[in-house]
Amino acid sequence: MAKGIFVTGSDTEVGKTVIAGGLAAILREEGYDVGVMKPATSGAVISGGELVSEDAQFLVKMAKVSDPPGLVCPYLFEKPVSPYHAAKAERVEIDLDKIMDAYTKLSKLHDIIIVEGAGGLYAPLTEDKFMGDLARMMSLPALIVSHPYLGCINHTLMTVGAADTMGLGVVGIVFNQWRKEKFPEPDFDLIEKTGGAAVLGLTPFIESIEEKTVTRLIRENVDVEAVIKGVDYYSPARAVSRQKSYEERDKKYTWHPFTQMKQWQESSVTVIESGDGVTLRDISGNEFFDGHSSYWCNAHGHRNIKVNNAVKRQLNKISHSTFLGLSNVPAIDLAEKLAGLTPEGLERTFFSDNGSTAVEVALKMSFQYWRQVEPETKRNRFLAVKNAYHGDTIGAVSVGGIDLYHSTFNEMLFKTEFVPAPYCYRCPLGKKYPECALACAELIDTALKKQEGRFAAMIIEPLVQCPAGIITAPQGYLRRAYEICKSHGVLFIADEVAVGFGRTGRMFACDHEDVTPDMMTLSKTITSGSLPFAVTMATGKIFDAFWGEYEEMKTFFHGHTYTANQLGCAAALESIRIIEEDDIVSQVEEKSAELSGMLARFHDIGAVGDVRIRGLIAGVELVKNRETKEEYPWEERVGVKVAMEAKARGLIVRPLGNVMVLYPAPSASLRQIEKMTDILYDSIASVTR
Repeated sequence: MAKGIFVTGSDTEVGKTVIAGGLAAILREEGYDVGVMKPATSGAVISGGELVSEDAQFLVKMAKVSDPPGLVCPYLFEKPVSPYHAAKAERVEIDLDKIMDAYTKLSKLHDIIIVEGAGGLYAPLTEDKFMGDLARMMSLPALIVSHPYLGCINHTLMTVGAADTMGLGVVGIVFNQWRKEKFPEPDFDLIEKTGGAAVLGLTPFIESIEEKTVTRLIRENVDVEAVIKGVDYYSPARAVSRQKSYEERDKKYTWHPFTQMKQWQESSVTVIESGDGVTLRDISGNEFFDGHSSYWCNAHGHRNIKVNNAVKRQLNKISHSTFLGLSNVPAIDLAEKLAGLTPEGLERTFFSDNGSTAVEVALKMSFQYWRQVEPETKRNRFLAVKNAYHGDTIGAVSVGGIDLYHSTFNEMLFKTEFVPAPYCYRCPLGKKYPECALACAELIDTALKKQEGRFAAMIIEPLVQCPAGIITAPQGYLRRAYEICKSHGVLFIADEVAVGFGRTGRMFACDHEDVTPDMMTLSKTITSGSLPFAVTMATGKIFDAFWGEYEEMKTFFHGHTYTANQLGCAAALESIRIIEEDDIVSQVEEKSAELSGMLARFHDIGAVGDVRIRGLIAGVELVKNRETKEEYPWEERVGVKVAMEAKARGLIVRPLGNVMVLYPAPSASLRQIEKMTDILYDSIASVTR
């Protein structure tokens, strides 16, 4: 990308075009190769039988360039309203990819690009994207053009604040007298002190917009050198030095999870600086599709303005107060909401801060529950599923069934019994569904009968064992497991950390088979990945077992410093509100059917053994030999190589051994999902050919 600036206004009709064009001419005079762009023009006029942008024509004239009009101004609309509303009136949908493609082409033709936005940073381009979002996508800093008339302090500071909210750097502020009238002298010192952005000058009213007049008046009244320095400061060259600095410091000071750091030290590091929707952006301006929702968390897109604003509103009240001996407003609201949203009977919410701690809470609750309802109980064991993953704290690891992650710590763990996973592609019983009659589920009954009265609870990942490699349970397995546990009086814990809140096409995975667990753990999507937060839901029956007089010592002695943190509660409430109001569950169901069709062609690749999908959770298992289902050896790192190839093509995914996982956010459009699947397909084909 070329370096440049994004010229925006504190309002409409403040003279952005004159300032942008004047700067383009001045930079050209200074020896720079300058390109110009007006991404979308509304209020275009008919000239010579064609619809043209007078603003774009002025910019081109001042820059003295002959770039194709379709690159300089990709969208033209006649109605003088915001680009989004003008496009809507003409039944046109503005495609940001088209704008970015034009910008990329211009960047290859020129050293500096001056982009003039329409209106201000919050002028809408699409239903959910604004001019400021486009500036961020272009990795350009903002140059704010404001008026010096009454109200300018408020308008200017609001625009500076908007730039900060949108993650934009600000080169400075130029005040422009766009109309010939008197005005009180603006308090520039106050604006600079409050907004933190430099005032670069005040231009007089420019009656003639001839090039010589415009450039002379801007040179005389604007600190052009500061503009040039700002352009250089935010240039891609600086990004290169920043990349080197951050990479060196990452390798010197950090320790990444589930990562062999020796290999990490020997490879390049992608340092993420910003995100937007389903796109991640590194400090060099490279963009990637977030193909695993930032580890299965993000639901509504990065920087979702509704979630962010909910957190900001709460932050302006209080960020945290203890839940020990006190309560708080958003925690009460969220607990009530969850009681009405989760499967019937789950009426009590215990707050924590991540999936592992939510599982710890459920395990400890179930263990203590039996000691309080049956003082002489022998129920001190847990039943789990082979290949299960429930987190990385000691209790969660104890009920985990992935040896690679857990075997090192065996001597630290409590006793857990495991039953075979419902892994139909590699059935541990050598059977086929549905002829098997859910034989794997019946082994749960066998295990409980073998040690009748010894199990406190069974914990299960409903429908999809995600970390195991997106192992999708066959229809009826979850319900049968639940019924067997109920018949033996064993508590049933549903770990929905990875699958809850619509990910499978129902609000909760348990809803698919009418399962009402005794406890349910929730995290990840609960805040759309905006903040670490989790809950453990419990039935009234569980809660009542801890009810008693103080001296009875029935209290659940467990808690966390950030239990019921107000910011997390606020984010969760807003995330749930979006899920309900936007009918995300139905969207997932519809998009799942489309994704399934997109994945069908993966079977054309010889190395693809199985494709599994539930909702918007998909796994593509790679094999060395499709006929024998022979696995690729661990040391060949085939999954890692595919992930690296995908990243080089613009998609971030993380493999689970030889299983490539695609876990797009529900907010992703079908076009974005299709692009993700195309990249994944090409990456698998390239690595395994």
